[in-house]
Amino acid sequence: MAVTLVIILSKAVGFLRETVVAGYFGTSVESDAFLSAYSVFYIPVLLLNSCITSTLVPMYVEARERKGIRRANRFGSNTINMLALASLLLAALMFLFAKPLVHMIYADFPPEKVQLTARLARIMMLTLTFNIASIAMASLLNAREKYISAQLTGFPLSIAVMIAAAAFSKQYGVEALAWGVFAANVLQALVLVPPMRGWFSYSSVVNFRDKRLHRLVVLAAPAVLAMAVSELSHLVDQWMASAVDGDISALNYGYKVITLLTGVIIVPLTTIMFSRMSKLAVANDRRGVLEIVRRSTVLIALVMLPVTAIASVLGADVIKALYMNGRFDSQSVAVTTGVFICYVVGIIAFGIRDLLNRAYHAMQDTKTTMWVSVLILFLNLGFNFLLRWLMGVKGLALATSISGSIGTVVLFFLLRKKLRHLGMRQIVPDVLKICLASAAGAAVSYFVGRALPEANGRMFAIVRLLAAGGAGLLAYLAAGLLVGITPFKDFLNRRGNANDGRGEADHNRLPGRGRPGRAVAPAPDAFGVLRAGEAQEEPERLHAGGRRKARAAGPSAAVRPSGARKDDARGHHRAGDGAQHTHHQRPRD
Repeated sequence: MAVTLVIILSKAVGFLRETVVAGYFGTSVESDAFLSAYSVFYIPVLLLNSCITSTLVPMYVEARERKGIRRANRFGSNTINMLALASLLLAALMFLFAKPLVHMIYADFPPEKVQLTARLARIMMLTLTFNIASIAMASLLNAREKYISAQLTGFPLSIAVMIAAAAFSKQYGVEALAWGVFAANVLQALVLVPPMRGWFSYSSVVNFRDKRLHRLVVLAAPAVLAMAVSELSHLVDQWMASAVDGDISALNYGYKVITLLTGVIIVPLTTIMFSRMSKLAVANDRRGVLEIVRRSTVLIALVMLPVTAIASVLGADVIKALYMNGRFDSQSVAVTTGVFICYVVGIIAFGIRDLLNRAYHAMQDTKTTMWVSVLILFLNLGFNFLLRWLMGVKGLALATSISGSIGTVVLFFLLRKKLRHLGMRQIVPDVLKICLASAAGAAVSYFVGRALPEANGRMFAIVRLLAAGGAGLLAYLAAGLLVGITPFKDFLNRRGNANDGRGEADHNRLPGRGRPGRAVAPAPDAFGVLRAGEAQEEPERLHAGGRRKARAAGPSAAVRPSGARKDDARGHHRAGDGAQHTHHQRPRD
């Protein structure tokens, strides 16, 4: 819970930053220039961030488990130093070629807008190395399950940009925001130094021959596309929207709401689960990885489906409550609302896609996610051309949602092919019940919203959102209890059994396995993942002679391809599959 609260606070402060910037600059040419410059600055951040977060965590965990903390810290230090050198080179090149790069990406910008955008991008590039170092440090903190400390980097960016906008924008204009980003990059690295002390021993080693570093580069190259696909799709949307002043800002403001919603639920879930799945993958416990995927999928649907349904109905109130202020007028609200609704319909697909990407990367399979990401980008580009012509800037957001949803389905299909089964039939009934309850919540929100007067300002929009949205959420909870959504029943069962100690909740009894009334050993709890990152104990393995603790993984204990062993339904267990009954075959999808 502590991790979630820190992330919620960070996202809330980040959204306050967006409202402050929107209040000072609205959807003006200056706002477009700043957001475009930040997108140019973010290109190397995006590429190196995807490289770091997708590969450093599982490889650091593997090094620590097999070689010890000293060797793992040396690998981590070498990785930080190599990334710093790479970012210095990239920053120098992009500083020199900022203007032609801006002109290439935003070909429809007039010359004065290109000049302003390039100048802002150069200011931000000066501290790129600090930004990249903070990403590597945060990944190492996540690998040690210090999740709260790793989430501190969002605060410096928000605070620095807000101070720059409020104190210096009248004197220096939009350049004040660029200098705010400059300061934030330095602060993001500095705030992570104290949490690293005591367990991480930094060294200035620069070893180009490190085999583990070579392995990281090999894994990272395809992982870049997989982890960056959402941001790359957003960059493609901005490129397509650059012909009309204000469209880039509308896309950005609508997309920021989506990142707020996903950041509160998806980010803590995938961050914590990535570390746990990496440990299970090192121990070759595929059953545990799959159980985390199943339960996390239900958790994402449990929270994001009602949010999607209600936000689609109350989209205008959401945008008015968050942004309507100063130069962000009714015209800005109308354009941004359409963009937001078209983005929000794909939010659950975005969240599940990130979870599946983490599952593949925990098993050190980055090529599969790379090819799926290439497919998503091509689909997004094709849908962009079609829907931009039909719907304007809203079509760009809808194209991203459609292509992302198709990519998520493809990832599920390929994961089933890789591991032969997923056991997803177990969660289908709950997902359908969540859909039904979400529809009920959206209907209540719609009728309550119709009964209230239209909001003409921010404060009454907040009132409408609290009344209609709150009524919709209450209706969703009531409908969920009525139709019997399993996590809701589990919560009530735990409350009822808190004082009499009568066993585990029914959801830990996996349907379709063993005799009626008999339970198998529960997999790591994914419904409780928002607790402050408690470490999971080593899973017990079931053998003919009884239960015993799993042996430490040797050098060969990597996750094997699906064809490496025969199906365990023949009566034998694969190594690391966890406890199960051997007298029943595994249910097929």
